[in-house]
Formats: sequence, structure tokens, C-alpha cells
Amino acid sequence: MPIAQIKNRESLLAVGNKVERALILDCLESAVNSVLPINLINRELQVRSNRLYLPSSHLRLDLSKFQKIIVIGGGKASGYLAEGLERKLGKYIAEGYVNVLEGTKNLFRTKKIEPNEASHPIPNQSGVKGTREMLKLLKNADPSFLVICLISGGGSSLLPFPAKGITLREKIETTELLLRSGADIDRMNCVRKHISGVKGGQLAREGNGATFLSLIISDVVGDHLESIASGPTVPDPSTFSEAEHILSDLKILERIPHAVRNRIESGRKGHVAETPKPGDPIFDRVSNVIIGSNKIACNSIQRELRKRLRDSVKLTYLGSSIVGEASSVAKGLVSKSVGIWRKSRKPFSAIIWGGETTVTVRGYGMGGRNQEEALSALQSIGESNNANITISFFGTDGIDGKTNAAGALVDLSSYRKAKELRLDPSKYLERNDSNTFFRRVGNSLILTGPSGTNVNDLGIAILRRESKASN
Repeated sequence: MPIAQIKNRESLLAVGNKVERALILDCLESAVNSVLPINLINRELQVRSNRLYLPSSHLRLDLSKFQKIIVIGGGKASGYLAEGLERKLGKYIAEGYVNVLEGTKNLFRTKKIEPNEASHPIPNQSGVKGTREMLKLLKNADPSFLVICLISGGGSSLLPFPAKGITLREKIETTELLLRSGADIDRMNCVRKHISGVKGGQLAREGNGATFLSLIISDVVGDHLESIASGPTVPDPSTFSEAEHILSDLKILERIPHAVRNRIESGRKGHVAETPKPGDPIFDRVSNVIIGSNKIACNSIQRELRKRLRDSVKLTYLGSSIVGEASSVAKGLVSKSVGIWRKSRKPFSAIIWGGETTVTVRGYGMGGRNQEEALSALQSIGESNNANITISFFGTDGIDGKTNAAGALVDLSSYRKAKELRLDPSKYLERNDSNTFFRRVGNSLILTGPSGTNVNDLGIAILRRESKASN
């Protein structure tokens, strides 16, 4: 797997605060490389004398005690996770099957673990087929087996397996109704787990007492295990009754497909088995380990800045749980960054954060949450005429919205160029048209292509102590 690289670095460094821009680009590349699946496998898994060690979780497994080791899983990063795992544990693995994104199968060099292409964000029958193959592998499992499950963002769509009596089309229709109703991720997951045959810990239940080790890359703010790919090997505290209440509260209970409504009602009455709950003995032999997260990426940025700027920088990490409406969050981050900079006496102030904002779409433009944040931040920079701040908003998967950009990098030079072109940021924000704005301004969009991983979004603001004009 190639290292992450910013393809249009030369263009981004042609204008503005060039020192700060270069620092930010180096930090973003370092951050993504720190959470690339193969790098995570190499760092987090150690093998010595037939024993597997995961130092960060203090987990040890004697591989020689297992009669058979199989690999299953799904998600945007599952193909590269499989490749990294085979490099590390190839001689121990008997066979495996993972669902990967459509069009990527040929990227992965695996011999024992077969990649199966499936669709995202709308699941397809190929995904169902792949999940069925995984269940076939589990059907032959017993307590002498070790099942290594590779889970990453996108797994909810890439590991589809509708519950008995429900078709894939009916499951998709239910999900679309939930999306249009404004359901948040927790409520969506509650319903989805109860109309699935593998989500909400049910995949672990199919293992016939096998030992499970789930290696997880988190794309969920807060790293809640039950939410990542809908927690296929994680206890599910939610119930059929809650799922029915959610659908009723959202006023879509009578609109969901009949088969879905019947299953949820039957489950509420106890006629259908619940998802396995916390304390269920099936989880006694299940270990869920997060090997990649936004925090790891942010830590990499801090290390890079300390290496480059040493004692001349004041570092502030705002955490990895930044959420909210993109444009409002961005304005707040600019204000907070400037406040930190004004109180510091060091030549540089660097503010780092992670998370995932949302965009309330009111227009018909093109963009993504990171570009929307960058445009809102640019508006604040222009209004204050602050030449000291350089700021970026970046999606670690390399794809921001339905665009070819991962995010954007801006400073006062970007605002001045927009003013020269008579482009009003507020009008583009109203239309949710940030991508068009930055394509016209130039020297702002960050282009990487798909990275092969996803740990949400990253933000970096760098400010100099002395005033510095942009041109």
C-alpha cells in the first residue's frame, strides 16, 4: 500500500503563508500514514514464539493452541487490513473472506483471505453473498477456532445480511426512511441491528464458541464500539421495544415495509430472539480492539510539529470529539485558535482537533463538510483581516462529500483572491457550494485521492506570533 501523499502540494504552496502551509501538509500526510491499515497492523500486532501480542490492549494469544485460524470482516479499510494481517500472520491463517469496496479488489495482495467486492453506502446483493460466505466459515467453527474479524468504517453497508424474512430491498427502504426522518446514528443503529442477522453482536453468536479477535479502525466520534459498523461482535444494549418506539416516534412505523414491522413486533413480544446483550457468555471469548482512531492521527500531528518546531511552538489539542453544524463549528474554531495565539508568547501556536461535523443542506451546490468548514473559516479570517492564521479541514478517507477533494487549506491570501474575483463566501455558503468556490479561487483544495482508511476528520490551525502579510 503506498504512503499517503498530497497530489497538489506545489499548487497549495504557491501562495499565502508558505511556511505554515508546508507544515500543515506535512502534518496531514503524517497523520494519514499513522492510521493506514498496514501500518496499524505492523505497529499494534507483534508475534513472538507462536504468541500474538497486542501491547496497547495488553492482550496475548497463544496461536499454537488453535486448531484453525480464519479471517472475516468488512469495511472501507478491510482489504488493506487483510493484506497487512496476511503479511504478519500468513503462516497461521487457514482461510478468510472480507467484503471490500467495489472496484478495489485488485489492489490487495492476499492469498488466503479472499476479498469480495460490495457496495457503499447502499448495500447490494454482492455484499450479502460475501457475508453469507463468512457465515459458512463460522458454521464449521468450534471452540478450537480463532476468528479474526477486520472491522472499519462503512461496515454497516459492506456487511449486509437482512434478518430472516426480510429482503435486502426492504432493509434499504427502511434505512432510507430513517435517513429522511432525521434519525441520528444511535437511533438508526438500534433499528438496523434488529433487522439484521449479523449486526449488534450477532456475528459473534454464529461462531459456536470460537475465540474472536476483532481488529477495529474507528470512524465513530467517541470510538463507541457498538456503533462502529453497527458492532457485529459487540454486545447490544438496545431492544426490539426501543426500535419500535423509535420508528413510532419518528412517525414512520406505519410506512416501513410490512416484513420489517412484523419482525420488530414479533421481537417485542418475545417471539424472535433478541440481539445478544452485555453479560452474555458468548462475549467471554470475544476481544474487540480499536487499533486505529482519530486520536492516533492527532497524536501523529503533535509529534510532527514538535519535531519540526521544537520549543518554538505552543501546542493545543482540542480533542477528537468536535461535532456540530460545520459552518458554526468552523467560526468557533477560528475564534478559539486566535484566542490561544494571543495568550501565547511563543513564535508559533498550533491548534489540533478531530471529529466529524454535519451540514444542513439548503442549497444545490457541491461540497463536503470539510470544505464547508474551510469556507466558513475563510469568511471569519477575511472579516478580521487576520494574516497570521493558516487553517485546514481535512477528511482522512481522502473524500469530502461528492467531490474529489479531501478538504481545504486557507489563509488571508485565499480571501484576498476571492475578493479580487468578486466571490462572496456567504453566498456560496448559502448554496452549500464550497467546492465551486475553492475551484474558482484556486490554491486551496487538498487532493489526495482515496486513502484506504478513515478515522473521521482532522483540523489544524497554525498562527505566527509576528504579523505576516499574505500575497
